[in-house]
Amino acid sequence: MRLRHDQVKTLQRGATLIEVMVAVVLLSFGIVGLAGLQFNGTKFNHSAYLRSQGTALAYDMADRMRANLDACEAGNACAYDTALADSFDGDAAQTCGLPLGAQATAEDMAAADVNQWKHCLEDTLPDGQGLVQVLAAGAPHVDQCGVTHVGTGAVVIEVSWSENRMRDAGVRDCVVVRTEVRPLPPAP
Repeated sequence: MRLRHDQVKTLQRGATLIEVMVAVVLLSFGIVGLAGLQFNGTKFNHSAYLRSQGTALAYDMADRMRANLDACEAGNACAYDTALADSFDGDAAQTCGLPLGAQATAEDMAAADVNQWKHCLEDTLPDGQGLVQVLAAGAPHVDQCGVTHVGTGAVVIEVSWSENRMRDAGVRDCVVVRTEVRPLPPAP
């Protein structure tokens, strides 16, 4: 028995329009997810970059202090002590990255170091600020990160910046370095 052409069921070949649309929607969700991952990866990478710059600048100030120990002699106020609100005074000779010339006294060298450091903070970090404080014996100091340091003659160097891309406006990131800058005792 022979079947007529209209009685033969043909098998479906290819994809229907609905199947294609579902595949396109699923693919678009995957692409949007990958774009979000890329955006967050870039954002966190930039945050890590700023933190490494802040850390390098904090250790830069510690090294400047170690190179000029006479500016923080025992019994005298340390010439490197600086408030967070202090900013670069605009002296072109002390611009970040330029070598500092010879200074008449250790205190003058410390003032030039601090001024150049402040310019580096302002130039490198968004809304960058810094503080240097030699802790008096027994005096507590609460840094910007909320950590309390009890004075022992150590130096606290704070670097902070505004990271508006990561958090709400007004929230600042910070790096705090607590170190000793005293000379080593003489060898026996």
